[in-house]
This record gives sequence, structure tokens and C-alpha cells, in this order.
Amino acid sequence: MRVGVIAYGLDRPFTGIGRYTVEMVRALTALPDAPELILLTAGDAGPLADLPLQRVPLHGCRLMPALLTHGQAQLRMLAARLRLDVVHDPVGVAPFGLGLGRARSVITIHDVIPLSFPGVSTRMDALIYRRWLPFAARRVDLVLTVSEASSADIQQHLGVKPGRVEVIAPGVSAQFQTAASADAGSVREKYALPDHYILSVGNVEERKNVRRVIEAYAQIRRSNLPYKLVIVGPHNWRFSEIIEAANLSDFRDDVQFTGYVDAADLPAIYRGADVFAFPSLYEGFGLPVIEAMAAGTPAVTSNRSSLPEAAGDAALKVDPEDTDAIADAITRILTDAALADDLRARGIARAAGFTWERMARAVLNSYLGITRG
Repeated sequence: MRVGVIAYGLDRPFTGIGRYTVEMVRALTALPDAPELILLTAGDAGPLADLPLQRVPLHGCRLMPALLTHGQAQLRMLAARLRLDVVHDPVGVAPFGLGLGRARSVITIHDVIPLSFPGVSTRMDALIYRRWLPFAARRVDLVLTVSEASSADIQQHLGVKPGRVEVIAPGVSAQFQTAASADAGSVREKYALPDHYILSVGNVEERKNVRRVIEAYAQIRRSNLPYKLVIVGPHNWRFSEIIEAANLSDFRDDVQFTGYVDAADLPAIYRGADVFAFPSLYEGFGLPVIEAMAAGTPAVTSNRSSLPEAAGDAALKVDPEDTDAIADAITRILTDAALADDLRARGIARAAGFTWERMARAVLNSYLGITRG
């Protein structure tokens, strides 16, 4: 089987979708019955450049509008020239409007946030999800997604029939489970991390509920718990409003924004935290919760969208709009060693079930299903 994978956005700082693409490709190539993968690169191959895979450029498609316009003609031509059986778009935009000839089309739609949680996306994302995806998603051969919650949203908002949506949860990299303690000191020094801290990871934006995490942190500090708050992630849309909330806090000097950090440093940052706070308002899956669990850090997360699926019974789940509940859950973990140890053990056990090998095997089975069906 010959599979073309669209590699978009890998030549810039990683997003969750970029990490998904990289880990999926690496895991697929490691399978004993791996398909022949060809990277259709919009930009360079980034962290996949070391793999001995054929790379074919999508000329002039580094920006999303170009990928969705003249990228379509290139994909149709390349599918025929390269004799591809499947073309997989893991980015979630489905540039397949012109069709692919005999090749089957697969798209991974991680979430439909601009439709299910409006008001927190860029104009470009809103345009793609409102105008393009409802048309494109119904034309592809298979839609993959990462949670049952996302599957329900895709069916509701994009009109995709249930039998054409398949849920395959992502994995967590082994590095989160095997973070060497020897790395901890250098990573702590690199980012000037405090000795004891509450951690939040993700794009710093309103949907991630960072503002309420900061407000909950102030409550925790008023109860004389001497922990600091470390917020890790790139600064996204309306970041200035979150910074303003931090600056208004009585404990603003103890709130640290690291910005984007190297992916290799994340495991040690997770492991160094006393508790992980991720009460997001909406997630397609919520991989940071699984990463924290794998690193052995007890977690507090939201009781909404896909997060209960990800966390299971291995984290404390709260109403993300209830700041008191967020503060109380974090405080419970910080002050109850038995609870923290129990959550730590449950989290490690649960995270062990989320592997990229398992995910890659399920993706390959999906390819076989649509090519043999």
C-alpha cells in the first residue's frame, strides 16, 4: 500500500496537530507491516526530515489558503503520478475538492472548535470550518477523529454520517513516561522554574481557561500555600487580556509565563510540577492531561467536552466555569498526600494505554478498510 501523508506546518513551532502528524508518521513507519509512506510536504519536513521516506513538495503551499486552492490540483496530479492508494490529511482541512482519482481520501478532524465553541478562533479558521469543511468532509472516504465528543460534534456540525467517522485516540510519547531525573536540573535552570509549582500547559488563550486558573491560584495563595504558578505555551489570540488578568492579581510576581518551550523539555517540566491544572472550556481530546499523567503528575481537568474521556477516573474533574471548584481541587491535591499518590498511580496506569503504536495500528487498519471495501 502506498500512502501519501500531507505534512503541513512542520517547519514552524509545534502545535498539537503538528505533533500528531509527526508521531503518527513515525509510528506507522515502525510497524512491521508498514505501508509505503510518501510525505507530501507543504514547507519542509521539519522533525520528520531524518526518516528515510520519499518527500514530494507541494509547491507554494506553505500557507493555508494556497494549500486549499492550487494545492488541490497538485494533490490530484501527485496521487496519479505516485500511484497512491490513500492520501491522508492529518491537518484537518481536506484539500480534496477536485478529487484524487483512484486514491482514497482520509482526513483527521481533531475538533470543530470554530463551530462548537464559537468566538475563540481566527477569521481564517472560522471561514474554513463554516464554508469549506461542511462541503469537503462529506466528500472524503473516511474521517478520523480523536474522541467520541469530537465525533458527535463532527456529525452535528459538518453533517458527516456516523458510519464515515472513526474514533482513534492519539498516543503519548514514551519520553513522558521515561523523563530522566538527570534532565530535571538543567530544564529547571533553563526556564528558571521554581522549586514547587502548579503547572498549566497549552496555547495561552481564552478557551484554555487560563484566566480562571490565575484567579484560582490567587485563592490558593490566600490560604497560605507557598506554590507558584507556571504557565507554559505559545501566546495566542487575545493573550493580552490574560496578561492583564495576571497583572491584576495580588500574586502577579509568582505567575510565570514561559512562552513556547522545546518539546524535549516538556517531560521534565511536567514531572517537576506538584499538580497539573487543565480546566479547559473545550478540547478535541486534551493530550496535555495524558502527558501529565504519564509523567506522574496528578491532574485537575474539566468535566466537559472530551476531557472526561481522556482523564477517566485518574484525575479530579471540575466545572471549568467554577473558579472555587478549580481552586478547591488543586488545594486538595496539594494538601492530601494520599490523594496525590492515588491520582499519580492511576494516571500512570491510564496513560500507559495511550500509545502511538496502538494508534498507528488502528490508522493502518482504517486504510485497509477503505481500500478493500
